[in-house]
Amino acid sequence: MPVFVTGGTGYIGASVVRELRKRTHVVRALARSDAAEQKLRALGAEPVRGEMRHLDTLRAEAARADAVVHCAVEYSAEGVAVERAALEALIDGVRPGRAFVYTSGCWVYGTRGDAQVAEDAPLAPLELVAWRPAHEEQALSQDGRLRVVVIRPGVVYGDGGGIPGGMVTDAAKGALRVVGNGANRWPTIRHDALAELYGAVVDRRTAHGVYNATRGAAVPYLEIAHAASRAAGGDGRIAHITLDDARAQMGPYADALACDLQIDSGKATRELGWEPHRPTLLEELSNTTVV
Repeated sequence: MPVFVTGGTGYIGASVVRELRKRTHVVRALARSDAAEQKLRALGAEPVRGEMRHLDTLRAEAARADAVVHCAVEYSAEGVAVERAALEALIDGVRPGRAFVYTSGCWVYGTRGDAQVAEDAPLAPLELVAWRPAHEEQALSQDGRLRVVVIRPGVVYGDGGGIPGGMVTDAAKGALRVVGNGANRWPTIRHDALAELYGAVVDRRTAHGVYNATRGAAVPYLEIAHAASRAAGGDGRIAHITLDDARAQMGPYADALACDLQIDSGKATRELGWEPHRPTLLEELSNTTVV
């Protein structure tokens, strides 16, 4: 099946491309530089030179694919508007009956404490992702004409990447700072297990709607921080910073670090047979030492 991927050189997107190629799909993916083209070729994909702002390219590539997987993120002051326009172009290009997969995230639920949050829970997004529910709806409004899937991953980890990988890097420079008391819990998923869910929703024509993507119980932020410190070669030392001080230094990202959220991802298991068997985040960090 021909599949077009945006963000195919990113942390999540590269794993998705690798998984789709493993499933023998023909993958074309957006590349904005020579280095990106080289990386995509190494993954077995055919690069398409362009970026999210190139709407005619997005529309044309979507029209020639049987499935479109949108993983790209625009990190700029205009990022939200850029993605909105890109979504419109991609959705406009996809032919009726084909699949469109949109990457969202667990922070659209906000902080929920002890509640186990499934896909039908009302959304209360953190400020950092306050724009995302409207983009989810932009995609989901086409379900019927298209086969639309929205994936909401937890905090993605593995092979030194994602927020946990950044914590290890920071801990190597000194005591790792923890926002608040660290008792809040993070839902997590390893990048390659997440990619298997993308592969499943592309392959299974019955898949549509929203799927959470996490593995097992949510992990206390403080435990992740201690493990990241040890993985960096330290003794597990951390330093606390108040949420107010963190907001002054980090902006809305501080509330994401302090978010307390537990996710129910059983829908993907029941409907698609998805079983994300991988080492947990703490298991992976315990076997990691940066020297």
